[in-house]
Amino acid sequence: MNEFLEIVGIVVVIWTFIEGLWTTIWVDGNSGPLTSRLTSWFWKMLRLVVGNRNHKLLSLAGPLVLFGTVAVYILLIWLGWTLIFYAQSDAIVNSSTTALPDFSDVLWYIAYTMFTVGNGGFIPNGNTWQVLSAFVAFSGMAMVTLMITYLLQVVAAVAQKRALASQITGVGQTAEEFVIKQWDKDSFGAIELQLSSLSQQLAQITEQHLSFPILHFYHAARVEKSLNVAVAILDDALSLIELGVDEKYHPPQTILSSTRKSVDSFLTTLQSAFIQTADEEPQRPDLGRLREAGLPVVDEKQFEDRMANLTQRRKLLLGFINNGAWHWPAPNK
Repeated sequence: MNEFLEIVGIVVVIWTFIEGLWTTIWVDGNSGPLTSRLTSWFWKMLRLVVGNRNHKLLSLAGPLVLFGTVAVYILLIWLGWTLIFYAQSDAIVNSSTTALPDFSDVLWYIAYTMFTVGNGGFIPNGNTWQVLSAFVAFSGMAMVTLMITYLLQVVAAVAQKRALASQITGVGQTAEEFVIKQWDKDSFGAIELQLSSLSQQLAQITEQHLSFPILHFYHAARVEKSLNVAVAILDDALSLIELGVDEKYHPPQTILSSTRKSVDSFLTTLQSAFIQTADEEPQRPDLGRLREAGLPVVDEKQFEDRMANLTQRRKLLLGFINNGAWHWPAPNK
C-alpha cells in the first residue's frame, strides 16, 4: 500500500466536499477559500487578456467561471477517489482475469462508479472496497446533483441582478438624471414607492451575492444592465437628495435610510470577490444640474463639505466599477 497516495486522496476528497458545501450551501460563508481565490484570479486574467473594452467577451466570464468551478469540483472528487483506490494495488481486480489494474484502469473504474454505477470490467476486491465503492457512487451523484442545483440558482440570480440594474438605469444613467426625473415641480412625488422597491430588490440580491459570490463575475455586455454602475448611480442619487436638496423637500427619512442601508449591506459582499477601494475618489455629483432643473438645493460649499464624509465609500464604489471594467457614471460636461 502506498500510504502517501492514500492520504493525499483522502485529503482531496474531504477538502473538495468541504469546498463544495461551503460554496453552495453555507449562505453566510461566501465561497470556499480555494474557490474564491481561483474565481477572482480567473476574472483578473480574463480582463488582462481581453481588455476592458470588449464587454461581450467579458460577459462570458460568469458562465466560464461557473462551468470551471463545477468541473474542478467533479474532477477533484474523481482524482481523490482514484488515488485512494490506486494506493492499494489490489483494491479492484479485473472481473474476467483477476489481473491487477494500472492507474488508467483505476481512473476508469472510479469514473463509471461515480457517474453510471455500471459494469466497467473491474470489481472491488473485498468488503472494505465494496463499501468504499458505494461511497464513490454516492459522492459522484451527490456532487453532480449539488452542482446542477447551484448552477440553476446562480442563473436565476443573474437574471434578477440584471433586472434591478435595468430598473435603476432606466430612470437615469447618472445620479443627477435619476434625481431630476424624480422631481415633480414641487416634490419628489412617488419616489417613496420606487426607493422602497429598489431597496427590497437590492436586499434580496445582497443575500444572493452572499450565497453565490460567483455572481460578482457575471459581467453585463451592456452598461444599462451592469449592477456595478447601477449601485453607484443609486448611492450618489441618495447623496444628492440627502445632502444636496433642501431638507424640507426630502422624502421621509425612513425610506432614505432604508435604501442607504441596503446599499451598505450590498457593499459588504465585495470583500468575498477581493474587490478593493480605488486610489482616488470619483467625480462628485454636479449639484448645478439640479439647480438648473429647478430643484431647491443647498449652497455648493455646504454640499461639498457634506460629500467629503463619503470619500471612502465612493472610493469603494469606484473600485467596484473598475473591477467590472466600466467607467464612473458621471455626466458629460
